[in-house]
Amino acid sequence: MAWLKVNWIYVVSAVSLALAGLFLVEYGIEIGLLTPAVRVLAGLLLGTGFVAGGEYIRRKWGDRSDVATAFLPSVFSGAGLVVLFGSVLAALHLYHLISPTLALIGLVAVSALGTGLGWYSGPLLAALGMIGAFAAPFVVGGESDAPELFYGYFGLVAAVGLAIDAGRRWAWVSVLALALVFAAATWLYLGIGRPELCAALVVAMVAASMAIPPLRLWPAHGGAALVQSLSTVAPRRFPEFPTRLVAGATLAAVAALVFVAVEDAQGLWIAAIGLAGLFLGLSVWARRAEALEDLAVLPAVALVALPVIEKFEYGAYYRAFVGVLTAEEGTPIPTDLYWLVALAGLLALAAAWRSWTGARWQVAWAAGAALLLPAMGGALEVFWNPTRVIGAYGWALTAIFAAGLMTVLALVFAPRDGARRPRVSAFALAAIALIAFALTLVLSEAALTLALAVTVLAAAALDRRFGLRPISVAVQAGAVILAARLVVYPGLDWAWRAGYPDFIVAFAGSVAALFAVLWLYRSMSRPMTKIVVESGAWSLGAIFASLLLARLIEDAAPGEQQVSHWAFGLQALVWIAAAAAQFWRVQAGGPLARLRRVLAAAYAIVAALMLVFAATILNPAADASGDNAVLGPPVLNTLLVAYALPAVALAWLTRRFTALPRWLHWGIIGAASALAALWLFLAIRHFWRGEDIDVSDFTEPELYTYTMALLVVGAGLLWQAVAKRSDTLRKIGMGVIALTIAKVFLVDMAGLVGLLRVFSFLALGLSLAGLAFLNRWAAGHTDGGAGKELD
Repeated sequence: MAWLKVNWIYVVSAVSLALAGLFLVEYGIEIGLLTPAVRVLAGLLLGTGFVAGGEYIRRKWGDRSDVATAFLPSVFSGAGLVVLFGSVLAALHLYHLISPTLALIGLVAVSALGTGLGWYSGPLLAALGMIGAFAAPFVVGGESDAPELFYGYFGLVAAVGLAIDAGRRWAWVSVLALALVFAAATWLYLGIGRPELCAALVVAMVAASMAIPPLRLWPAHGGAALVQSLSTVAPRRFPEFPTRLVAGATLAAVAALVFVAVEDAQGLWIAAIGLAGLFLGLSVWARRAEALEDLAVLPAVALVALPVIEKFEYGAYYRAFVGVLTAEEGTPIPTDLYWLVALAGLLALAAAWRSWTGARWQVAWAAGAALLLPAMGGALEVFWNPTRVIGAYGWALTAIFAAGLMTVLALVFAPRDGARRPRVSAFALAAIALIAFALTLVLSEAALTLALAVTVLAAAALDRRFGLRPISVAVQAGAVILAARLVVYPGLDWAWRAGYPDFIVAFAGSVAALFAVLWLYRSMSRPMTKIVVESGAWSLGAIFASLLLARLIEDAAPGEQQVSHWAFGLQALVWIAAAAAQFWRVQAGGPLARLRRVLAAAYAIVAALMLVFAATILNPAADASGDNAVLGPPVLNTLLVAYALPAVALAWLTRRFTALPRWLHWGIIGAASALAALWLFLAIRHFWRGEDIDVSDFTEPELYTYTMALLVVGAGLLWQAVAKRSDTLRKIGMGVIALTIAKVFLVDMAGLVGLLRVFSFLALGLSLAGLAFLNRWAAGHTDGGAGKELD
């Protein structure tokens, strides 16, 4: 653009001269004085004259920017080339003087002339020649006995353009050449097909972009890589032009190969081989080109995407694969699935070799090698569902072979890896993931859950034995997956329906494995992993206990018990455990911390609603009929499950979560106290009234028992106040005593008669005397000493 602002007059001059030649041909047509052959000949002569004039000026006075004739040779030669192109096209399309083959030869000759002139006169003529060479086959039209030869022709023209850049360092000529060759290849493919030749051309163009401009048989691009220009952490570094040129060519080639896979029913393997060739070229042939290492990601990702494309396009290979399901017995199963996995394995070996030979990003190459096979297997599993065709064991065996390859790579890299062993960790993680995947295919739900738990434990043992810190990430993921399997899918519904052996083995085995992981990590610095595993262990343990109690009660009780005080209490216990797990994981920080807080709050709200329903609408004191009846003997009954267990869980949370906000801490204590008080009231009432717990009156022994219970609770609180030197507990204990006094004088005095009233007031008097002494003694020992234990 800067050149045009200064030298626009030369451009206008060139355009004017070109139009003059074209108007000459048009004038001959209008007046009809010249025959068609003479008109074309006149145009050819005028164009040749312009070219000859430009060359004469260049040779006589030069074309440098510091002479008076600067740019004039390019002006005249460029105008002459346009006139020559127009004359040849007129001879073909207007007058039909020549055949399409002869016209193509003429256009190619003019293009070659322009490219040759451009070598001496400047990039403008070279560009004009290349544009003409690429456009010639399309503007000529006609039929050809071997149109596939044009793939080679376009590649040759593009190579000439790259060679001009190599010799004269005109970078934009290379850009133009590659842009034109990819566009021409796509257009030609849409016209004549032959996807294998199109794929070969685009792959060859990537190789040409790496080798021809720098004139090196073995690419050695240095400097910054493309990915470094996108960094948001390290300082950005922008790659040099040769690197950007190869990046653009690679991206275009990958897009073209994916396009072939989409458009052609047989294109899967053509695209797969082309993408594999690109990956091997970037990883093996270009092993000295550090700046090109990141580009290998493009063909690798596209290769993994091919099975997905084949499924949605319902390609020939996918049709043949699933067609076995409806084919006659004995029809051989297509082996494309195995070959895709094998191809991914080959690329994984190439990436591992690249990491072994000292690449710039050795760990990244190892990570890519570790990811290729699991990614390909995952894509095939999700979209092709191989187990329905080849069976679960055949597909699982394939995964085991892949895991074996990852294990071999881990063993090979172990002696050479650094102290942190990141590459060994990557291969070990891949092996663990593939083994776990194989287990999911062949084991039952309970066996699979137990196998995953053992896999998590084995991963933790590997981390402890070899110090593979990245393995701890797999341990975290494994703990989350175990929780998801036991709670979400197959989840609580499966746990409710499964037999007791499977249910107990799955839950108890998983909880035991997680606690074993905590034991292995007891002296290791893995804070985030410990947080995730510990939350999973405790929450799954609580859920297991709740479900086990619920199933035992359900089996012992007749009828449906889903809407009852104890069912809601147990469900609340499950939600409390889930909320506690999420809140415990907040300590790990990271981008998911806010989401975990939201989840913890949502789970806590659900648990609170469950408890409110259990304490009000489903309270046995209000209605103990039907499914809401209290089941079990006194004390050890469903009241304990519905109210006492959630109270204990909430009290435990206040001791475990020491960083809770003060308002939340006391709120949970209040909720636990309320549930405990409700349980004590209902337990006493059930002890005396049994199935008639929902009657409206109270018996004298029942009222006396309430009084004794309140005195015991108050005394216990005062004792704890002394033991912990807590003035707050002392005040709460005295509040309970005050409540007891009010009950005795307001309720017992009117409701009790005879000796029970005597004993009630006698017990109250003696208790108050002793508690008064205890209160004064506690008050004297709690000032300034709250929270400290007595010696």
